[in-house]
Amino acid sequence: MTQKYIKELIDGIATAKQKRKTDALSAYETGMELMFNSKPKYDSLKEEFGEGEPEFRVLANDLATEVLQCGIDYFKAAQRSTGFTGENALEILRSANELALDIQIKSRIEDNIQGVKDWVENQTLQESQNRIYNFPSIALKTAFSFMTCDGHIDENEIALIRKVASESELFGHINVDQELEFLIEVINQMGMGFLKDYFKVLKNANISEEQELILVQIAMDTLNADAKVDYNEVKFFRIFRTLLTVSDDQIRAKVPSINDEFLETDIFSKSYLDQLFDDYFEHASIPEFSKMSLRDRSKYVKPKL
Repeated sequence: MTQKYIKELIDGIATAKQKRKTDALSAYETGMELMFNSKPKYDSLKEEFGEGEPEFRVLANDLATEVLQCGIDYFKAAQRSTGFTGENALEILRSANELALDIQIKSRIEDNIQGVKDWVENQTLQESQNRIYNFPSIALKTAFSFMTCDGHIDENEIALIRKVASESELFGHINVDQELEFLIEVINQMGMGFLKDYFKVLKNANISEEQELILVQIAMDTLNADAKVDYNEVKFFRIFRTLLTVSDDQIRAKVPSINDEFLETDIFSKSYLDQLFDDYFEHASIPEFSKMSLRDRSKYVKPKL
């Protein structure tokens, strides 16, 4: 029985290696099948010989190495597949770790486990960054920030956002009503910190000049939707303006009606930007907004400016 088990393990390793090389995407199933079929024989031989027996150690490490390689090949082949989470790769690598006896092999397995964990963490971070920095999200946050920066939500501002959502792809596939409810909850918790965070997102976003001009358009449309502009809104726009790379001439071409008070001619030095930032956030305040304002379904009315 002992020699039979040894032969079956050797044959199983060889078969798995061939299948793995032929179809890396199926290497998870190949490795787990090898593990499932081999574990009872492995345990029996381990009990008979003990971990110190040289022949058993070689066989155990060969088995662990093949299961490990199945995990590695599967991960490399599947990591770009839609819906891949890394969990299957971690499962098979941990299975390999249960079999390995050699310290160097165990160390290699642990390095690969950590590598997959790092990949999973990076993917999670990337997904989070994509949600934050994708342009439809930035566009909606721009409209929301300019709607709330004066401390008041006007029904015509909400109607404008809904109109833009229904008539264009600016906000992508975002459910605008749900997102507005969520953003109201967030700004009620964060207060002015929400608007500061918006500026951080805008500063770090990688967007084109064309997209910047689209943001300028939605910002001005939102500011004007309630048919009045106060000085805090002007200051808020000036901060927004300093975070864009487009020229004043490009902005005027995009929004011909824009008043010169929104556009500064000064050089944007750090001290100037700091003063501009402090001037707005020291004098403006954010109340607690009610979601009741979202219940109004009035149609957007273009304001007379």
